[in-house]
Amino acid sequence: MTEKYRLPETFNTERFFVRKAQASDAASVFEGWATDVDITRYLVWRPHSDISQTTAFLEQAEREWDAGTSFPSLIALRTAPEQIIGTVEPRVASGRVSYGWIVRRDHWGQGVATEVVSWLLEHALAHPTIFRTEATCDVVNIASSRVMEKAGMAREAVLRRYLLHPNVSNEARDALLYSKVR
Repeated sequence: MTEKYRLPETFNTERFFVRKAQASDAASVFEGWATDVDITRYLVWRPHSDISQTTAFLEQAEREWDAGTSFPSLIALRTAPEQIIGTVEPRVASGRVSYGWIVRRDHWGQGVATEVVSWLLEHALAHPTIFRTEATCDVVNIASSRVMEKAGMAREAVLRRYLLHPNVSNEARDALLYSKVR
């Protein structure tokens, strides 16, 4: 029997070191992006107002990792592995992996998400139980659309009134669906 898909607790891309997120990372995450209204604009949660929210989020992330349903990971430069610059979260369900990511503002436009997501897609699609990788973004989130395209994903659809981004609207918004399959 083939083992279930799991992400390694650490891995490297050409420029980045990626590792399992832990509750002890709360201060870095809180200061890096959890409170930033621009970074959280297209997320499904509101910016954190207290570090206890970030700690609770990361505690839940550890439980999800241990259960094998989601693999919340933190991104750092290989040359400075203690400096957290972003996060990526592969979520596993029925032969597919879906992704979400955040990059700290001072690292926007430097190919961080593209490089890490590209590695993740190849890793997932090399596993015998994974046939599809996918991600969605708000229809006006051009930066995330470009990440998906550069990582080799193809745009499949516009999902009508699919995602609720409370930092943009109190109503569900249209989303773009991208995928890469084998």
